[in-house]
Amino acid sequence: MKTAPLFALFTLIGQSLSLAAATITSGQNTAAVIEALGKPMGTIELREKTLLLYPQGEVTLKQGLVTEIDLMDEAQFQADQERLRLEREEWLLDQERRRAAVTQEGEAIRKDKMTSSAFAALPAKDQVDYWRSFQIRYPSVDASDQIATALASYQTELEELRSQQKIAELEARVAQAEKEAATARLETEQLRKETENTQRSTNYGLRYYTDPVITHPHYYYRPPKVTIYTNGKESSHERDRNKQPKPQRPNGIYRNSQSNSQAESVAERAQRILNPSKD
Repeated sequence: MKTAPLFALFTLIGQSLSLAAATITSGQNTAAVIEALGKPMGTIELREKTLLLYPQGEVTLKQGLVTEIDLMDEAQFQADQERLRLEREEWLLDQERRRAAVTQEGEAIRKDKMTSSAFAALPAKDQVDYWRSFQIRYPSVDASDQIATALASYQTELEELRSQQKIAELEARVAQAEKEAATARLETEQLRKETENTQRSTNYGLRYYTDPVITHPHYYYRPPKVTIYTNGKESSHERDRNKQPKPQRPNGIYRNSQSNSQAESVAERAQRILNPSKD
């Protein structure tokens, strides 16, 4: 470590400042202080005063004039510098120990993850995220190879996912087409049934209206009875015929015979025709 040259430099600066501090008195202006002690390490501007900061202390000025001098002497300054040097060396050693411990811990974790089957079964994206976080947490442990391997696996998984997604979309389209086809078949079957029902109703109506309507029933008309009298008497044949019952018509309707007057007039006309000599 390069602490000895730095310590020697601070020692020389402290000695020169200590010698210069002996020449600074109250009432001097800012220019005299800077000429004696050099340019300050920092300046603090307050409402009524100004503080000039130096390694060995500070000088207070009011209205541009020195009012207070708070500077360490040579012995105090050397002791303070030694204390700071030791503290810094201890801090550096502690940081070195911490880095070594973190590196050792990171190496153990990396080795464990590389041999873990459960970690290898994780998705590639999870592995990539893990190794990136690992590299940030353990910067002294090189995990570039693991990150590259996980990224390559992740790219392969992405390609597989895209292929599976395309297959899933194709299957979804096929399922949708089958569903639409089934719906179309049901609609077609329903339409066919409705058409058949409508056709049956139409045929029944036509059959109803096209059936022959009996406007003139076939009644049984009995021919008029012709009675021929011989010498003014009815023949036995005609008498037996008149005694026969009237035939029943199919529809139960009987036709009454003509009146006797009509029968007689017809008989007379027939007799005149048969016996014209009697006229």
